[in-house]
Amino acid sequence: MTEPVAYVFDLDGVVRDFAPGSPDVLIEAALGLPAGGLFGLAFRPALIEPTITGRQTFEQWYDAVCLALERAVPQPARVREHMERWRAHRGSPVDETVERIRALRDAGHHTYVFTNGTDLIPEELELLGLTDLFDRVLNSADFGVAKPDPAAFAAAHRAIEEELGPLEPGAIWFTDDRADNVAAAVEFGWQAVLFEPATHARDEAPEGH
Repeated sequence: MTEPVAYVFDLDGVVRDFAPGSPDVLIEAALGLPAGGLFGLAFRPALIEPTITGRQTFEQWYDAVCLALERAVPQPARVREHMERWRAHRGSPVDETVERIRALRDAGHHTYVFTNGTDLIPEELELLGLTDLFDRVLNSADFGVAKPDPAAFAAAHRAIEEELGPLEPGAIWFTDDRADNVAAAVEFGWQAVLFEPATHARDEAPEGH
């Protein structure tokens, strides 16, 4: 296997974790929703897909989620009061992954984040102190197509080539916590592995870790 030229990391579940400090359980209890009901509603394809393909903004998505909740809960007037906590919660860095990426950068490697994200991703990375980890943000909201669509990987590859010059697909190393995204990356030709915490993936860690 050839030495990668660039290392690409998925964002959510890999570099960022939304679980610590999540207000979902409190919001669900306050609004009378079942466990997991808020996530299930917010990430319905009809709401999330336009957001991660750049056809609507984070603010438009948030408003659509609130409107859907107002139609679904017994006390709709309380929805936006409680959802402000959801809106403000932007997750926490995954320390082990951050250390892996910093080690790669210290060794002189190029690193990228590739996310099915909203238009707020650059602002969120800045807020979390993660901006300097990456040469560039590869965001589905900018590409107009999301992982695992092959067109998303083609768009990400072109974006990397804009900075590094022409590259064979096998020159890119990628990790994601979703098996379908890893499979799509392998099909495209990237070197790809399913994400595991660094303490459990020493044998799969990229060079420089």
